[in-house]
Amino acid sequence: MFLSELKPADIRHWIASLSISNKRINNVLVPLRAVYAEALEDDLIAKNPLTKIKNLNVVTREPLPFNDNEIEAIYSQLEGNDLNLITFAFETGLRTSELIALQWQDIDFDNKRIYIRRAIVRGQTKQPKTKSGVRTVDLSQPAIDALLNQQQYSVKPFVFFDTKTEKVLNDKKIRERIWKAALKKAGVQYREPYQTRHTFASRHLSNGKPIIWVSLQMGHSNPNMTTSRYARWIV
Repeated sequence: MFLSELKPADIRHWIASLSISNKRINNVLVPLRAVYAEALEDDLIAKNPLTKIKNLNVVTREPLPFNDNEIEAIYSQLEGNDLNLITFAFETGLRTSELIALQWQDIDFDNKRIYIRRAIVRGQTKQPKTKSGVRTVDLSQPAIDALLNQQQYSVKPFVFFDTKTEKVLNDKKIRERIWKAALKKAGVQYREPYQTRHTFASRHLSNGKPIIWVSLQMGHSNPNMTTSRYARWIV
């Protein structure tokens, strides 16, 4: 099919056939729109079919943080690499893409911090999606303990990995192989793994940590984003 032959109906049919999130579909449409806009400008096509295609609605993940009892119940169903991974997620608030991209060279044990320099998205190593995503994250003692324990399991250079294949993890493997089973066995209401990040933010804000510190730890673009997202937990 030539560029000039593509109709809005074709695009809608294609979108309906995709088994990915609305957010990812919107991201896919960005370069496609750019291609057709340039083709129209260069008189290669008479009409741009993308002008009639709107972005899909994206449902924002609402914070539904875990309480201490739930976290301990989840931990009780995990061991080894899996326990270290989930503990570190709760204790740092990292995005999954940042967590699976973490390397031993990013860890500063002496100063109890890590450096977030990269993310792995759909198997591709990239820079964090925003400038503020490149950051230094302070480590709690439980996070340090998880790292020290992980040293016996790790396949360098990555800190966390798929124990079955000894390859890099991805969000689907974490969710399907580790997370769902642990929550089911623990009898904890299911929430997506991203809620470990919300748990980190809500817990620290409830304990009186400064908004600016939480914002920097999480890599938010500005403190206003943190405030609007977690207002109910600010003391």
